[in-house]
Amino acid sequence: MWASRRVSTPHVGKTEIAKARMRAAAGIISRNGASNVFTTQVMGGYGAGTMHLYANFESMGHAMEVSSNMMGDPAWAALNAEREKAPSAVVVGPDVSRLMAGTPNPGNTAMMVREYIMPRANLATAAGMLADAQKMTAPHGVNITMWVPVIAAQMDRAYVVYSAADMVTLGKGTDNVGMTDDFQKMIMEASKLGTLDRAFGMAIFK
Repeated sequence: MWASRRVSTPHVGKTEIAKARMRAAAGIISRNGASNVFTTQVMGGYGAGTMHLYANFESMGHAMEVSSNMMGDPAWAALNAEREKAPSAVVVGPDVSRLMAGTPNPGNTAMMVREYIMPRANLATAAGMLADAQKMTAPHGVNITMWVPVIAAQMDRAYVVYSAADMVTLGKGTDNVGMTDDFQKMIMEASKLGTLDRAFGMAIFK
């Protein structure tokens, strides 16, 4: 699986306009063939206050097909023209990442992302640790996936995403698992593979 991400930083006083445009963009991307398209608000941590637009694809070929379709879509052209005429946010992206471990749960609405600086030689070892971590978190309703950038400004990264049905479940799962001895030992082992650089929490908005 592959995923794209667009990041929108609203101008002061323009947040609702930026949200409406992101919803419109999500609809256009979905209609042009992407799967599991969703929008999030970053609630805290790195980029707090920004909004993200994600879309999933079966392959890089599928992602490029959707991109090509969008370039010929009058609705996409009109939305971009509207943004140019009356900007409401600074939009960066899309970046493209590849799923390296785990299975996303499309029903989850709350996410905590931990971004590591990691040599590519260590990615496979890090991915191999995910199954053990998932065994600890799954009973508490928390899913884990790991992604690596394919098209991005910073390629020396690994993204570990903890997700749950809602923010309360994610918070309780963190409380129940995050500080246990076994989980902390795993975090220490992970720290030998890469450096935790950024973290943020976000929730889906409709």
